[in-house]
Amino acid sequence: MQIKDDPSLKWPEKMKRDLNKRNKRNKNKYCRFHRDHGHDTDECYDLKQQIENLIRQGKLRHFVRSDHKDEKLKGKMEESSRPPLGEIRIIIGGTSTGQSSKSKKTYLKVVQNVQLFGRSPRTRSMDEPATSFTNEDAERIHHPHDDAIVITLFIANYTTRRVLVNNGSSADILYYPAFQQMRLMRDQLHPVCSPLIGFGGMKVQPVGTITLPVVVGSYPQQITREVNFLVVDCSSSYNAIIGRPTLNSWKAITSAYHLSVKFPTEYGIGQAQGDQLAARECYLAMMALDEQVQTMSIEERRVVPEPTKVLENVLL
Repeated sequence: MQIKDDPSLKWPEKMKRDLNKRNKRNKNKYCRFHRDHGHDTDECYDLKQQIENLIRQGKLRHFVRSDHKDEKLKGKMEESSRPPLGEIRIIIGGTSTGQSSKSKKTYLKVVQNVQLFGRSPRTRSMDEPATSFTNEDAERIHHPHDDAIVITLFIANYTTRRVLVNNGSSADILYYPAFQQMRLMRDQLHPVCSPLIGFGGMKVQPVGTITLPVVVGSYPQQITREVNFLVVDCSSSYNAIIGRPTLNSWKAITSAYHLSVKFPTEYGIGQAQGDQLAARECYLAMMALDEQVQTMSIEERRVVPEPTKVLENVLL
């Protein structure tokens, strides 16, 4: 033992002379710490406990190996314990929490129950295929890039382009110019009191809310959901923003690298591929000084579904 001469080490008393137990001890094993047979020195529990205590007290530093990885890990631990310098806000608000104080308390209590009991309400179990992204999904994208995921959705029977997928938004937003192009009337909106809080804490009061059918994906790998949009009357290069409420209802997985959104359907994994050209056009439009070009138009033509099979004429 290299630490046998260390003054901090407390040697134990000799083991008691119990003849019955002594006869059962393994004579081939000898502990230099207890100075007796029965177990080896490197198996001695009492010795290990003392060594650990001395290391914690910093008395055996010259025996403890300290390499670059240990110093790096220590630095990361110290860095993670530092308090934050501030908070960078994202788009928050919407109607998911409700407007009354009771609904807001319930919204918070649900999460508290999950943290306390470790489980959430069970959803309907179904065998869903695994969702993954491959190198083939990235081949159609120009790299390197920092573009947003901008997709096309079928909203209220309109093919709506330039829809931003934003994981940082707690609300689904429909901009008022797009609302008007869908031939929707303002009296169809429901009033809303909760403002949207954007970057820097800026507040925007929505015009109202409206629930519209939204189809994502291509047949047959597609999903149809009723989406509660907050209608916002301000300039934007996007027609709509899809946030966490709808992404969660789709069980969607987004990939910024692949500019793609994937989601499980009854007929396999569906996909909404981002339009990289549209993403860059929207970015340039937002940076432009002329606000007149900042709201892109949607397709005003209503899409009429066509039959998937040849129809037969039946005489009645």
